[in-house]
This record gives sequence, C-alpha cells and structure tokens, in this order.
Amino acid sequence: MGGPRVAAMANTVLSGSVRSPAASPGPRDSRARVVLDWAASSDAGTCRNHNEDSWRVLEEHGLMVLADGMGGYSAGEVASAIAVDGVCAHVSDDPGAGAAADPCAELRRAISAANAAILAAAARRPECLGMGTTLVAAWVVGRRLHHAHVGGSRAYLLREGALLRLTSDHSMRQAMVDAGVVGADSTRRAAFRGVLTRALGVESLVQADAGTVELEPGDRLLLCSDGLTDLVDDARIRAVLAGPDGCAAQARQLVAHALEAGGHDNVTAIVARPADAEASLLLGRA
Repeated sequence: MGGPRVAAMANTVLSGSVRSPAASPGPRDSRARVVLDWAASSDAGTCRNHNEDSWRVLEEHGLMVLADGMGGYSAGEVASAIAVDGVCAHVSDDPGAGAAADPCAELRRAISAANAAILAAAARRPECLGMGTTLVAAWVVGRRLHHAHVGGSRAYLLREGALLRLTSDHSMRQAMVDAGVVGADSTRRAAFRGVLTRALGVESLVQADAGTVELEPGDRLLLCSDGLTDLVDDARIRAVLAGPDGCAAQARQLVAHALEAGGHDNVTAIVARPADAEASLLLGRA
C-alpha cells in the first residue's frame, strides 16, 4: 500500500507491511528479505490551514519517503509532492534498482532527478518559482537499511533502548552546533533554527548524504519532518519508540506531542519495525 502524495491534515494513521526486495548477491544473511510493519501519521498543525508535508510508502519495494515543503517558499506542498513522487518513480520504474550494488548511490540519483523535476516545474509555473523541500528516504534491501536525506527532515533508529540519529540536519543551526559555536540545547528556540543550508529546488545540483545500517530484531525506525523535532526533544521521542505500543499508536503519539507543544508547523511521522515473528527468522536470530 502506498501513502498519499500529500498527507492528510488530520492526525489520522495509515499503516501496512513492507517486504524488502532481495539484495544483490553477497553473504547469505545480508540477502535475507525483511518484513517491516509501518504506520504514518500527519497533521497540518495548529497554525496552518494546509499541509506541505508529503510522504509515501512503497511496500513492494521496501521504500519509505518523506518530504517537507518549505513554508518560506511558494508552493511548498507542490515541491514536496514532486520530490516524493520522483524518488518513488526512480525506484519503482527500475526493476533492477533493488538489486543495485550500491543502493545509496541509487537514492542519491533519485534525489538528484527529483531536484531537477522541481526546478523544471517551477520554470513552467511562475506561481511556483522558488518552491523547495527537504527529503528523507529509507530503503530496505535485504536486511540492510539504506537512508538518504537533504535538509532538516530526519531518520532515527531505536536499538536496544538507545536512540540513534541516522541523519544530520543541513541547517544553520546544525552547522553552528558542529562548529562548537553554540550548544544543541541553546539553539532549540533560536530564530535561525529553520534556516537550511541544503534543500531540493534551490540549486541545479543538490548533495544528499546517505548511509547504511544492518537491521536487527527489535529495531524501530522513525522518519519525521521538523514539525516534530523542533518541538519534541530526542528524549521524548526515545520514550515513545521504546514503549510497548505498535507503530500506529507510536506515530499518533509523536504527532500528538508536537501538537500539544504548540504545533506551529506541519508534522509527519513514519514509524516502522521488523515484524517480530518473521524478523527473528529472517535476520538469523530465531
């Protein structure tokens, strides 16, 4: 089941199961196919009358994509939908993409193509000139999770109670934290916290960061827009993901926490985990 191009305004939840495609020839354990349960929740927030976040899950390809159209740019919801559709089309239209020797490189190519599509659309539609979006994607191939992102939308992995941030924001705030100019906590409410240093639809060339992790039984994956992370800290996110509830309840809880904290932006969360019964067998932990 695929998620809608533009997520619903209400805090409703869609859910399903993802079966990863087989990986290219390699060690047997790395080629095992993994089943993931997933759920997504999205809300326009308390201050906006439309939702510029877009997301989609391609269950048959093991792909999850989330994009956050930038509120300071025109037609952000158009840019995020083009980005999500573009990445999904790159994967779904290429039967050999799942067996690629380098899925991270495939994700980078998909993001570059989506960036070109946004710029082309803006050139055709003057009312959309200057539109842009962030994007984060997670692609499960075999037992490996490949992720790529541009901007401030994030991917997290909860493993054995520890919350790991798989992505690093492309933002002025993160650059200042990385340079040691300010502390992470001191910038949470700073005026420049939402200023991005990379985004799709801004320049002809876009650089996506990418990485790979091996999935383990009990892992929990989160993709989210900054409407969540601007208002809900990592400790609260970890507490929700470490709880006993299923993906649907956790996605709903995360969005609810952002709304309770003010909900000044669109907020979207996609939560996924290896399906318990099959994960232990497929990942060799039975």
